Amino acid sequence: SATLARGLGVLARAGKTQESDSIEGRKIAEEYCARCHDIEPGGKFKSYPPSFRAIAVYTDPEIIRMKIMQPDHNTIMPKYAMFINQTRLWNVVEYILSLETPDE
Repeated sequence: SATLARGLGVLARAGKTQESDSIEGRKIAEEYCARCHDIEPGGKFKSYPPSFRAIAVYTDPEIIRMKIMQPDHNTIMPKYAMFINQTRLWNVVEYILSLETPDE
């Protein structure tokens, strides 16, 4: 289940707080992702390219990680596996997951 996978992912990255991971992840997203994706907390749900908020709601953390590292063949998204380390990658995932709760 997504909840179990999220819990395992959090345990695997123990040592830093999720909040600091999320803040660092947003900085990385601003640098690499914002040109194509809506990365804002109150961003609209859209499917292509998907907004971070839509990704957070509908996608498992491990799948998010895999899609960043090895995007689908039919996308123009760069393969970040060439230059992003695992810590920075999980920071972006934490930021995306922080958007799961819709703004009220």
